[in-house]
Amino acid sequence: MFPAVAAVSPERSDVSQHQSVASVNRRVDAAQGLSALHVACIYGQPATVQLLVESRPGLVNCSDSQGRRPIHVVLSSQSASSTSACLRHLLEHEADVNATTDFGETPLHLAASEGLLNCVEMLVKAGADVLAKNGIGHTPLDLARIWCRRKVARYLKSCMWQADKKREMEERKQAQVLYRELVDMVKQNKKKLADEKMEEWANKKGLPPLKDFTPRVKLSQYHAQCLKSDQSSFKPSHTTAQPGVSQEDTASMQRRAATPGPWTIYIGLQSAKPATESDLRNSVSLCRNSSTGRPQYITEWDRTPRPTPHLPLDVLERVLFPRAFPPRIASSEHFFPRDILEVQHRGLQVKNASSWTEVAMHLAEVLESGHY
Repeated sequence: MFPAVAAVSPERSDVSQHQSVASVNRRVDAAQGLSALHVACIYGQPATVQLLVESRPGLVNCSDSQGRRPIHVVLSSQSASSTSACLRHLLEHEADVNATTDFGETPLHLAASEGLLNCVEMLVKAGADVLAKNGIGHTPLDLARIWCRRKVARYLKSCMWQADKKREMEERKQAQVLYRELVDMVKQNKKKLADEKMEEWANKKGLPPLKDFTPRVKLSQYHAQCLKSDQSSFKPSHTTAQPGVSQEDTASMQRRAATPGPWTIYIGLQSAKPATESDLRNSVSLCRNSSTGRPQYITEWDRTPRPTPHLPLDVLERVLFPRAFPPRIASSEHFFPRDILEVQHRGLQVKNASSWTEVAMHLAEVLESGHY
């Protein structure tokens, strides 16, 4: 039955090709539910695969008795010589890159276990989930490590790092929305509490209720003079020629003095002191719902538990309580690499130590436990 698929060639006429495809379909109907496209993918026939996906698009995502689709069976050792070409035809015709078999394996699992680096890259670029797990909880990276596919494992490790950072960024954005809402609520609550205290004090003193406690500051004539923007019209009242200075240099100095400019220009990195953010520990507390286990928050002015966005608890803690959970990279200066041997020892100095011992001592003092 399989040689009939290999007989299909793009050099033959369309009628003969369709007849060959039809004969193959009739022969493989009873073979474990395999379609002609499955068979062409198993034996790596790019011309036949292209013909089938163009003539019968419905075959691209059809499944056999084990839930395998053509994009699964093409990633086998039997089609190794032309696997990339067949896979490219399937992806161009909207094959599902995250389709799973009855065992929960995606095409990326199979490509990683076979060590097909080109196919792994094609699947990742097409949108394959690098964090997907099969029926026993293995990711594509786990299978690459099990089968000692080092190049594939390095590539998937980098992709997983990017996916984790992207996911963390999205989670922090959602948590920032809740953080800003809570900060506004805390400010409103403090203003309301201050108004109540002021009203209570006025009642005790027998004073009439005050409508607005916001101070209003009026600009004096000196402030108005400072805020004028026509500094460019400044002209010196008199000019004194200095000895050894030409008239051209004097005129240039006068133009620079008359040109308005900022007081200070900051170039490069700012101060290493981290930015101070409002910490909500005194006003907001986090806990888990006893029944669902999802995080929820409770405010000091409203003791009713309210649900948070569906995010991990540690992400919410880092966003809502930045002082209690400071970031590992405190300032922009820490983004630049430093030579580990230039970092001074804080502990005991070891004389005549080898270079490996020096590096180990520096790493033990600089790297924080639990972060690496």
